Amino acid sequence: MNNYLFLNNKTVAVADERMQNETVRKLWNSFTLTAGEIEFEPGEDATFRVGSTQLPALPDGKEYALTVDECGIAIVGKDYRGLMHGFLSLLMKIEPDETALKIRYVTEESNYRLANRMIHICIFPENDLYYIKKLTRLAALCQYTHIVFEFWGMLQYDCLQELAWPHAFPKEAAKELAKECRELGLEAIPMFNQLGHASASRVCYGKHVVLDQNPRLGHLFTPDGWAWNISSERVFSLLKQVRAELYEVFPDSEFIHIGCDEADYISRNPALRQELPGYLARLTHEVETEGRRPMLWMDMLLEKGIFKDCYSSGEKDEVEALRNATAKSSVFVDWQYDCCDVPVPSLLSLKDCGRDVIGAPWYDGDNYCAHIQTVEQNAMFGVMLTTWHTLKEHISSVLGCAQAFGAVTFPWSKFSGSRTETATMLRRVSFEGNTYADCGWAKEQIEV
Repeated sequence: MNNYLFLNNKTVAVADERMQNETVRKLWNSFTLTAGEIEFEPGEDATFRVGSTQLPALPDGKEYALTVDECGIAIVGKDYRGLMHGFLSLLMKIEPDETALKIRYVTEESNYRLANRMIHICIFPENDLYYIKKLTRLAALCQYTHIVFEFWGMLQYDCLQELAWPHAFPKEAAKELAKECRELGLEAIPMFNQLGHASASRVCYGKHVVLDQNPRLGHLFTPDGWAWNISSERVFSLLKQVRAELYEVFPDSEFIHIGCDEADYISRNPALRQELPGYLARLTHEVETEGRRPMLWMDMLLEKGIFKDCYSSGEKDEVEALRNATAKSSVFVDWQYDCCDVPVPSLLSLKDCGRDVIGAPWYDGDNYCAHIQTVEQNAMFGVMLTTWHTLKEHISSVLGCAQAFGAVTFPWSKFSGSRTETATMLRRVSFEGNTYADCGWAKEQIEV
């Protein structure tokens, strides 16, 4: 037992003052199986120390360094995010003993393959706030760096009440979510699709958040309701107001995701296609002027039919003009779900377009590994795992993709499975307690 540090029920840490928040205290209590409490004394930025252990050196290119020895615990981070990733790695090393809690001696440095490890979470009308909070905490435990929240009619706006379903979250609830992201070391990125998907509902079920509540607002959309009316000054004004409200809720984000995918009515209409470069130019430059970097999906800015296993819908003689129309600060996010070979060809085609480029896979392991390897080998900006409506069946992809990034998980991970490990993680972040329906990631065990 000489290679373990044993924890007291009450731990005092000298740490970065930003760690002195309820989220960190709850994490400590949960990972000590409710047996431990932690209190803080002010310390240096991006550091955490218990006992007299010296802070480890932080090598170049590492997000954190961690030491546990007979004298205590010490973590140093590149910044607050790196510190939190080291802290979360530490928490997963806490082991129960018959009468105590212990951590095996360790020296560890981060070993992430990419600096920007993002995840995209949809908030559907069927989701409750507690579920979204648990997903957020799961993303933090998996050491993602950014989380994109796409509100599918589930955030109340002052500028137009019909943009939200009646039971949508108030802005105060979303602000609470953004605050917890900051405490966890995650950057929260708001998303509002400003081209296609204007119904804020999946087209396979035919719902429309605005027109099903007020059909007189049809002038804001293409005749089929699926895309915004890019010729309308009223639309430009409304989208600007929407963004302003999102900036209020998410004040610390460098980015805003503006979508801009699958606007089929526009891509099939020659007259509207001619307006699209001007629309994207105005939209992305407005976002840039507002102090954010616009992220946008790439399917309409990729030439259709030339990339194996890739989805694209752009016309050959138009895609270059569309890309060049966007503000220089734009981030191109290329979603491709059928590509499992390296390199992902559509992603590679964007390498020299003068914009930061992100690969966006889905739940398949071969798919996200191909994106990670392509981005890593070509020094691109990062990878954004998308999740859409499939978390009930494929939530373990959140952990699987993180492990492919190089995230640290439980020491026993290799003996277990991704679902059981994901279940353990969710159990550790269920701070509010669980009813039967709230346990795990599905309300029921069988379809009812």
